Amino acid sequence: MTPIYLQRGALHSALGVELRSAGNALRQGSRALPSSFLLHELQQPRAYLSVADSGESRDQRFDRLIGETLGEQPQDLSDCLLIVASTSLDINDLETLVASEGGFRSEHSTTLDLLARTLQQRWGFADAFTLNTACTSAANGLLYGARMLAAGLYERVLVLAFETPSAIAQQGFGALDLTSPSGAYRPFHPERDGLILGEAYAATLLAREPGEAPLAKLLGGFSACDTSNLTTTCEDGSHIDWVMREALRSAGVDSGQIGLVKLHGTATGANDRAESNGVRLLFGDALPPLCVLKPWLGHTLGACGLSETLLLVENLASLPGVDYAAEALLPLNGAPLTIEPDSLLLANFFGFGGNNASLVLQRCTGEQV
Repeated sequence: MTPIYLQRGALHSALGVELRSAGNALRQGSRALPSSFLLHELQQPRAYLSVADSGESRDQRFDRLIGETLGEQPQDLSDCLLIVASTSLDINDLETLVASEGGFRSEHSTTLDLLARTLQQRWGFADAFTLNTACTSAANGLLYGARMLAAGLYERVLVLAFETPSAIAQQGFGALDLTSPSGAYRPFHPERDGLILGEAYAATLLAREPGEAPLAKLLGGFSACDTSNLTTTCEDGSHIDWVMREALRSAGVDSGQIGLVKLHGTATGANDRAESNGVRLLFGDALPPLCVLKPWLGHTLGACGLSETLLLVENLASLPGVDYAAEALLPLNGAPLTIEPDSLLLANFFGFGGNNASLVLQRCTGEQV
């Protein structure tokens, strides 16, 4: 795969309203204070990690996110593709409309394409595409953007990924018994009890050339759907192992060159078992350092492929450990982890419906290659 540069990035998350503040919080081991929602079926509360209320509308937030990513100077975007990745679609808008009008009617239905088209026209992007592949939406957005650039179809690609609070998502995950009753987000813990959903908005600008101060290089990646089950992937880890191997092959590297694996780590039973088995199939006993980020961000669903990627490459000097490392199914670190800045990174994103993606990344350290 042709290496593609993540030139700049922006992140609004529960950890902070910008990428820098989120990174500072992560390095200090700070946890966002969760809000909660009521799981109707059980009449029980569940934690939710929200972005701090800025008083902005959704459109204003998107405009600020795009502006932070592009920089302060106005730009001609006629050579730039916009990719919008999410699992939210516009469900939150639909929920608001239905509540205000006392019920759902067929004419209320809208599409994510409309949101993307509106942003395209407002900013002047060359075109706009949308992606919804569950938890791999943003990771696939990066891969599709890289392919478009390698093919010479566009000069730049802006990937925008978001996950907004949605009653349908909250109640749906709760009904599947996937949300944590305890409020303790513990991926790979033997007694993990589910995930905590999180809100996030992230964007990055992709290009073939590095620009002035690029964040990282996307060296390779692979995505595929495991059709063995309607909702999950094979718990033996075979499909996850294959996806990671193909990602490494596309980058022209082998497993022994990987300096860190960013695990998907949802803290749900089947997903953690599948990833644990897949990682051990790939690396055997020679496991590289491992990290998880969802306990700090929440599971940002369709945005996690970008929100976690940005947070990862910005914080290799100090990635937080977990206080249950001695009990974990995989050898996680109990203390903060320092990774060499030019290390090769394997970032995993394994989604609902068996859609699995892995990215091979390298932080840019000033040397342009």
